[in-house]
Parts: sequence; structure tokens; C-alpha cells
Amino acid sequence: MSVREPRSGGIPAEHPGDADEDERRRLSVFDLLGLAAGGVVGSGWLLSASRAAGIAGFDAVWAWAIGGALMLVIAIVMVELGTAAPKTGGLVFLPLQSSGALVATVVAAGLWTLYAINPASEAAAMTDGLSAWVPGLFDPSGNALTVEGFLWSTLFMAVMVAVNLLAPRLFAKVNFLLTVWKVLVPVLIVVLLLAAGFDTRWVTAQRPGVGHGLEAALAAVVGSGVIYAYLGFQGPLDFAGNIRRRGVGEGARLRWSVYGTILGSIVLYLSLQVVFLGHLNPAQKAPQTSPYTQFAVAASLLWVTPFIRLDTLLSPLGAGLVYTHVLTGEVAALSRAHLTHRGLQVARNASLRLGGRLVDVYWMVLLVDFAIGWVALLLVGGSWGTLITASSVLTLIVYAVPGVTLVALRRHLPRVSGRRTTVRRVLALLSFLLTGQVLYWAGWSALWPGLAALAAGCLLLLGLPMLARRHLPLVGGWFRRYDAKEHVTRFRDWRTPSSGAAPAIWLLGYLAVLSLLTLAANSRIGFREHWVGSVLGVAASGLAFHRLVVLSEDYADRVRPSLPTPTPALPRPRAAGEDPDRISAASG
Repeated sequence: MSVREPRSGGIPAEHPGDADEDERRRLSVFDLLGLAAGGVVGSGWLLSASRAAGIAGFDAVWAWAIGGALMLVIAIVMVELGTAAPKTGGLVFLPLQSSGALVATVVAAGLWTLYAINPASEAAAMTDGLSAWVPGLFDPSGNALTVEGFLWSTLFMAVMVAVNLLAPRLFAKVNFLLTVWKVLVPVLIVVLLLAAGFDTRWVTAQRPGVGHGLEAALAAVVGSGVIYAYLGFQGPLDFAGNIRRRGVGEGARLRWSVYGTILGSIVLYLSLQVVFLGHLNPAQKAPQTSPYTQFAVAASLLWVTPFIRLDTLLSPLGAGLVYTHVLTGEVAALSRAHLTHRGLQVARNASLRLGGRLVDVYWMVLLVDFAIGWVALLLVGGSWGTLITASSVLTLIVYAVPGVTLVALRRHLPRVSGRRTTVRRVLALLSFLLTGQVLYWAGWSALWPGLAALAAGCLLLLGLPMLARRHLPLVGGWFRRYDAKEHVTRFRDWRTPSSGAAPAIWLLGYLAVLSLLTLAANSRIGFREHWVGSVLGVAASGLAFHRLVVLSEDYADRVRPSLPTPTPALPRPRAAGEDPDRISAASG
């Protein structure tokens, strides 16, 4: 599983060995499922059910349904874009082509921060799981790591980096085996606890001190980690330009892995939440740590508790490995586009000699990402809840942009039917509106950490090139080797469509308006009814989507995008002695 794209286009017929090697380097369905399911099934299923129940009670089930439906709509839009223009690192590259460098920088800041802090959150969850054997890893409040706990989390993050230094094909095998384990354990928990039975009156009982209704369910979507638990399905999309083309083709493999992972995770998470509610006495407070071990003990399923405890370490580890891996491809795309330091993806920083041969591992990117995640872990004191809330907000912001890109690039993508074009536009608008609504209903306390992380990322990506070109006293020399274009100067030409400044201004302005509406809804001087702000948020989202599409179309018409084209499915290689007519019939 290499993060570098193989050769694009056809391989000359006189070099069939090159074509076979190129195909072997590409990702199979199992590799893609390992990325998608491996990223989705992490610490979210272990810890989010209790947090969701603490916010919305029985209506936490609706939170999982809403989150799953939102992810499915977004996934359809992203898969449509990823199959029309398959590109490794496309979550940043494609907005760069449709809307310009400034919009791409905003997306890159959110994506990079999101992917970098995810291993930190998974490491915090692993430390939480380890606390069952090693006491003293959390302070008495249980919300912050002690020094010993912080050291353990740092060690777990270092393990994620170390495993990603393996040869790509070996990493793929390790990740696939971990993914199979991670999926089997929660499925086993659901089956066994359902078979053990529970008092159905507990499922629908109103729990003291928790909210209820649609408003509470919407708040739980972000605040409890529902969105966070669904994250990771986009892993195959991060490598859309590196998928096998023989047989069913790259498009079919991408759809199977993404849609299969989302639909499967919706069923799994809904089942886990029902099982959780069915075994939690209404008089009890929802536990902050994974409750399934206690439930298994209460149901006399002692033999399964070692598997659950082991999974509290392996499940977050697997998800952290996937995020650590896929971020290298996105950062390499940023580097090639001059949005960050170009030295991150040069050969000497992207390869290591292992076992006598050179492998692509982007070790410099891994070290930079480790530093970002470690600083985030330090700033929040190891709080899993703060990290996953910030991740969820950043995710929704990043996921809103592909819809704009898909519609804005429609004249430059392979031609499709008028009906499919209309469906794409409707789903793109719907995904933009829904992400705005989920952000609004998350509340200001959940929204601001993610926005602060996004602002910090934007300031770094836009500000470091300025520092590198200015001889500042004391610190100027530190940044002189930083090699990235100074895109921030494009804001001076915001009236010029080719600058790409206008779409970025509208995107940032939209986020500012949404933030103000959310802040007003959560303040004493705000709306008497939250639904007033919700309606205003829908109006703001609709206007922002329309303007972003129009301005991005204008930009793409003046700065013609350089887009990859999908490759038709290639016939499978003929085995010795096989009838070529049968192969043609099967592939045609």
C-alpha cells in the first residue's frame, strides 16, 4: 500500500511486466476496506455510546441514525467526485483546482489538523483502556492525564509512527488483520448481549439529568463523538488515484469499500447503542469509560471480557495507524501544490531503505504529524472528549467543501446524464446544508475548539511563507528554509476572479456567520428559540453554497483545472492456457 501514485494512463504494450508491477502496487478491495473500516472502528464505539446516553438518553439512538445518514449523503458526494477525478490527496487537490489556493489552504488546515490530532485522541483512548490494568494514569477527576498517563499516550503515538515505517505491503497486511479483529469484537458483543436479554423498559426510560428529543439528539451528534465514530470512511478516497483497475475497475472498488463501511457501521453503532441502553439501569450514571466489560460480567459472559479489554487497546491503535498513514498522502499533495514546505515530499524525506530496498514511507511527514498531535494532546491535558469534539467540527467543515467542488467542476469532469448532474447538485447542496445544521446544533461549547484549531492551522499555512521571506530579528533564520508559496497575498486581489480570494472570503465569512448564530443561540441575549437560529443557518448555508459554486466556476473557467481522468476497467491478465474469447466475454 504505497501513498505514491503509480503511473497514470496506459502502460505501453511492449512492457507488460511494468503494467503488472504497476497494478500490483495499486490497492485492492481488501486494502480499501482495511483503510475504511480500520479508520471507522476505533475508540468511538468504545466510549461514545455512554457520552451519547448522557446527553440524549434514549434519543441517543436518533443521534447515531442522524450521524449515519449525514455521513452517507456526504460519502455519495465524495465518491461521485473521487470516481470522476480519481486523485491521491484529492481532498485538497480537487478544491485547489475548483476554487484556488486559498480555499484549498482552509481545507488543508482543517484536514491536516484533523488527521494529526486523531492519533492523539486514539492514544488517549488507549491510555484509558490501559488504566484497567495500570492505576494512576488519570487525575482524580478522570478528565486529564497524569504525567505517567501522558507518557503512555506519547508511547502509543510513537508506536503508530513506527508501524507506519514498515514496507507499505506489510503495513497493509497488519492493518487488515487488525481491522478484522476490531470488527469482530463489537459484533460479538452485540450478539452476546442481545442473546443475554435485557429489560426493555430500561431502553425507553427517561434518565435523570439528561436531555431528550431532537434537540438533544442533534447536540449528541458532535458532542458525544457520534461524528467522530463515523470518521475514517474517506480513507479510500485519500488514495483514489491508486486503486486497481483490472476486473471491476477502480470506481466499483471505491464504492464497495466506502458504502459498505458506512452502511455496516450504521447498523453496528445503532445496535451497540441499543445494547448499551438496555443494560444501563436508569438510576445509574452513564460510565465515562467503556462499559461493555461490566455488561459482560453482569450477563455472566466472563469468557468474553479479556477480548473486550484487549480491544480497548487494539481498536484505537488500529484507527490511529490508519489516520497516521493516510495523512502522509494528503500532506504530500499539499507539498507538491506549494501549500506547505516542498521538502516534506522530496525523495530523501519520503523514503527509507528497509531490508535492502527502498520503500515509500514519508518519514519526515510522520515526524511532523507526530509533533502536531503531541502538542494537541498536551494543550488539552489528554482529554479524549475535547479532542474528539474538535475533530468532529473540523471534519464537518472539510466534508462540506467536496459538494461545492463537485458542482463547480461539472463542466470539466467527464460528461454524465442530465439526471445524474441534477442528482449530484441536489446531494451536494443537501450535504452542505446538513453539515451547517449539525454544526449549529452542536452548540458553542463544542464548536469553538474546532474553529480555534482551524484558525491556528490557517495562520500557520498562510503565515509561515511570509516569515520565510522576511529577515526578522532572532527568529527569521529559523523559517528561511521553509519553501511554500506566499498565497496570503492573493487577498489583495480579491476582486480578480483568477486570484481565488473571493471563494475563500465567502467560505470564511460563512463559518463566521454560523459561529455567531451558534453563539447567539447559547447566550442569554440570543434567540428565545433555537429553531430561529436554525432557520437563519439554513438560509446562510444555502446562500453560501450558491456563491461558492458561482465564484468557483468563475475561477475554474479562468484558471483551467488540471484533472485526472478515470481509467476504464482493464481486462484481467490471461492465465496460461486460458481461452481468450472467454476472457473477452467475461470482461466486456
